[in-house]
Amino acid sequence: MKQLLIVGAGEEAVEFIKLFQRKKGFRIVGMLVKQPSAIVKYQAERLDIPLWKDVTAESLDHVDFVLETSERLTDYLEPTSCKAEIISGQSAHLMLAFASQEETEKTSTYNNQQFRSKTLEYLHEGVLCVNRQDEIIYINEAAEKLLGSKKHQLIGQPITYVLPDSRLPETIRKRERYVDEQLRLPSGIEIVYTCAPMENDQEEVTGAFSVMKKTIDIVALAEKLTDAREVKSMLEAIIDSSQEAISVVDENGIGLIVNPAYTRLTGYTSEQIVGKPAVTDIMEGESLHMQVLRTRRPATGARLRVGKHGKEMMVNAAPIIVDGKLRGSVGVLHDISELHELQDEVQRARKIIRSLENKYTLNDVISESETMQVTLEQVKFAVNADAPCLLRGDAGVGKGMFAAIIHNESKRRHRPFIRVDCAVGDEESLEKQLFGSLRNNHTTGMIEKSDGGTLFLDDIDGMPIRVQEKLSDFMTTGKLQLTSGKLKQVDVRIIVSARHPLERAVFEKRFYEPFFERLKRITIYIPALVERMKDFEGLLSTIVHKQNQLLQCSVQSVSEASISILKDKKWSHNVKELETTIAQAMTFLEKTEHIIQPKHLQISSLDQQFLAGTLQEQVENLEKQLIESALRANDFNKKATADQLGVSIRNLYYKMDKYDFDRSGMQDFS
Repeated sequence: MKQLLIVGAGEEAVEFIKLFQRKKGFRIVGMLVKQPSAIVKYQAERLDIPLWKDVTAESLDHVDFVLETSERLTDYLEPTSCKAEIISGQSAHLMLAFASQEETEKTSTYNNQQFRSKTLEYLHEGVLCVNRQDEIIYINEAAEKLLGSKKHQLIGQPITYVLPDSRLPETIRKRERYVDEQLRLPSGIEIVYTCAPMENDQEEVTGAFSVMKKTIDIVALAEKLTDAREVKSMLEAIIDSSQEAISVVDENGIGLIVNPAYTRLTGYTSEQIVGKPAVTDIMEGESLHMQVLRTRRPATGARLRVGKHGKEMMVNAAPIIVDGKLRGSVGVLHDISELHELQDEVQRARKIIRSLENKYTLNDVISESETMQVTLEQVKFAVNADAPCLLRGDAGVGKGMFAAIIHNESKRRHRPFIRVDCAVGDEESLEKQLFGSLRNNHTTGMIEKSDGGTLFLDDIDGMPIRVQEKLSDFMTTGKLQLTSGKLKQVDVRIIVSARHPLERAVFEKRFYEPFFERLKRITIYIPALVERMKDFEGLLSTIVHKQNQLLQCSVQSVSEASISILKDKKWSHNVKELETTIAQAMTFLEKTEHIIQPKHLQISSLDQQFLAGTLQEQVENLEKQLIESALRANDFNKKATADQLGVSIRNLYYKMDKYDFDRSGMQDFS
């Protein structure tokens, strides 16, 4: 057996390996490559060929042929010291070309015959071929079933015997093609057939063939096509009427359908997209259609720049699968430029609120009441203690403000103050928000971002107990684990707020006791609004000043009558609810008004704790107030007001006269 060494790597070397592995009498001892790449190593291992990185004259003693491809033997040693016969790269290339041609000629005829016969067998239509002597020489399975006889019974039979009235003989004699001819078989089955002559390379007629199908199948197919066209028309109408921008491509990623909403959004017409590749409309990003066609899975939430103007859009796409086969992809586009604008507005508003909140100092606390003075003394102590702190109080009493005051008055004032709402999100997201993520790219958590400053955990009651345990461990060590596995010392002060007493939660095993013990060292109770009524008017003045800045208003004060109404109301959300009520009232003021009056307050008389008068008087007062509120809401349009209240226009007039409403400036529309 001849020993062969191949010098070099690449596609040509691989072809030689395949060639000689098929030839008997040759054995490939190895591939000689100086610096084999990963792909070369893979190919050598796959083909079971040893890799040689170097060679000596002694190692070639048993080699009969050295075949040079992409490298030469002279790169490794002096050829004169080699006893093996060296085949140069040029000779090797010529040898490969001849070998490929020989293999091709040997197999092409057989492969073509096999391909043709197998293809015809898979057809649903009956196929029949005859020679020049009008004898059947080929018939496929579909034709067998159609004619009701087996192949061996039909091959060699005259066509005039099997199909007496067919035009196949005429096709051979006249060299003509006949399309959609009708014929009744001896069995009574009616068929539609097409026949055409067969020719050889010298353009001589060697016979004819026929393609046959039952007439009833043709009719059924026509009905299906009609139904399909109707369904297609209906689907196109539905897609066109949709306000969502929709595009559809076939299994090759070529555009099939786009609707008018798509054209409005992207600027591309149907003519510019249909029949074009899926990437035609994309200015920046990967086509989601192609991703779906590649993976056969839906893809959502991709942000791409699409259309003539490169608008940023959110795209969702899903595969179209019919009878288990992938037929295409449908995509829906959403313009998110407006969403970005809204998000920017929200971010700006948040920055304003945060900046106002974080600027609070001890001077901003209204503390005329005794309960508030006690709270203020506790806050002053907490400022200098630099220890964990627990703020207690009902919803809306201002726990966030006092957390900011403690930070701003402490030595940490120049470092970050970060607030985290523990009542929002699930356990995993809260843990990630606090401690960061060690998966993939390292995400910095709020604890690490607060280094040197203060971390305020609002509504600690809602924190899952496992996160409590992890946070308690951090407070013990002061160390965080980083991506590298190292521990980082973090200096952060923890302030938390709770709406409800945590002792009961500890007793019921809903709160981690060691965590509670660390937090309660400094506990500050912030009183509800009803417990500090001496501070009420001072709070109103502060709120009006703050809302003037936020709402760009010029309100000077709150009237005595309004203050009386506000004091009588039961404030379930305390200062926060009072602040919201004042902000709403300010939006009802005319440009020329600068004092908040009772008519500006959106407070039902049922909200007041103390109501004067008999039951009948209280009912009438409430009815009057409801009518007045409805008139304002409908811009004093009486017809719309009557509809809203569910009364007739005549009844509304009667009530207005009864309660002495001023009709001047009101709209009738009745």
